[in-house]
Amino acid sequence: MAGLWEGDGHIWIPQKSHAPSGKHYYPHFSITFHEEDKPLIESLKEIIGGTIRYKKDNHAYVLTITSLFGLKLVISLLNGKLRTPKIRKFNSMINWINNYTESNYQKYLVNLTPLIDNGWLSGFIDADGSFDLRITQKSQNYPKNSVSARFRIEQRSYDPVTGDSYLDIFKQISNTLGVTVGSTFHNNDIKYLIISLSSLKSRKILIKYLDTFPLFTSKLMNYIDWKKCHNLMVNNLHLTEEGRNKAIYLKSGMNRKRNHFNWDHLNKLSSY
Repeated sequence: MAGLWEGDGHIWIPQKSHAPSGKHYYPHFSITFHEEDKPLIESLKEIIGGTIRYKKDNHAYVLTITSLFGLKLVISLLNGKLRTPKIRKFNSMINWINNYTESNYQKYLVNLTPLIDNGWLSGFIDADGSFDLRITQKSQNYPKNSVSARFRIEQRSYDPVTGDSYLDIFKQISNTLGVTVGSTFHNNDIKYLIISLSSLKSRKILIKYLDTFPLFTSKLMNYIDWKKCHNLMVNNLHLTEEGRNKAIYLKSGMNRKRNHFNWDHLNKLSSY
């Protein structure tokens, strides 16, 4: 959940504790999900509470927690596990809770434990990662038929609220996966950091990690198909006509082309 929030989360902090009417103000802790992930956000609501809002124009659902009980639960779950510039906003929320309620929560520095040892990266991938297959046909532009399985993770280079850089956490991720950090510009010339991998060695590292600390969004289904293609490649089956057709079939049902979803894995969510 820490990685998920740091990838696609937000905190709003009120300037005062009460409205002129006497109504209590509390911070708002939110995580945004793609509309395909409605079953997941409903399951999370059952575990941690909150309200769900649908943003039709963005094709997204937002889980928001505003109750004091819920915010204290979030602090107990995430405190000490954060790794990105968003920790400053999270600690500001802790300051607010400590100042306006009878609380004394400790504020932690960025967690620097090995990424490979916990599920933070899995949550961050659920928020900002993607899996895709590329299949090319021999032609003038391509010397031979080929199949590749690529993973990418992307985030703004600088946090828009604090101005702090994401480079340190991206270096940790890249070192963990045995790749390098790249960058690109889009969305009105905003700089983004990118980690991309497709080599056999880096794919094996990622697979070992995600099989230990599973994804929970609909990206899990893309990962499963991506891993099937990886296995075809490991056994050189992608070089056969049957294997190539299998890869084409897998690609045809991934990401935006997916129309079948299996959410059985949510039965294990509470155990994490």
